[in-house]
Formats: sequence, C-alpha cells, structure tokens
Amino acid sequence: MSSPTSSSCSSELEKVFYYFDENGDGKISPAELQTCVRTVGGELSEEEAQAAVEASDMDGDGMLGFEEFQKLMEASNGDEENIRGEHEQGAERCLRDV
Repeated sequence: MSSPTSSSCSSELEKVFYYFDENGDGKISPAELQTCVRTVGGELSEEEAQAAVEASDMDGDGMLGFEEFQKLMEASNGDEENIRGEHEQGAERCLRDV
C-alpha cells in the first residue's frame, strides 16, 4: 500500500538513480556512488563505496539495482541504527541535493 507521497518519493528516487547510473546499465557501481557523493561536496573512499554497495547488494553482483539503491536510501532515512557510516549519509545527501 503506497501513498501519493511515497509514490512521489519513489519517482524522485528513480530520477536520482538513473542520473547517477552514468553508463546506463541500470546499476550503480561503487565508482558511480563515489561520483554521487562528490557531486554534493562529500568524500567517499573506494573502500567506503564498496562497503556501502556490499551492504545493500542483495543479488551478489557487486552493484546496486534500483530496488537495492532504494533500500539503501530508506535505511539511511529511517532507523539511524541501520546507518553503517558516513558513506551512506553521503548517499543520502546526494539524494536530497539532486
């Protein structure tokens, strides 16, 4: 059950996802996540980007599909105990600033 607000948020999140999917493959790589964070003036090391992707990668391909990206953002916006470090906060800032 989804409200108009959650539907709108999902649509905005989808725009952000495809904006940062630089090569258009439908996945966000750790390198693309780094670019996202840099765009908003943050810093994310390769290791932090890899850890953020690994924490949310449900299919084991080393990349974030839209649903995985969405779950990462929901975890960052919801329960603060689920935030695993600054790399996810940077991704959240990326979402807010686009």
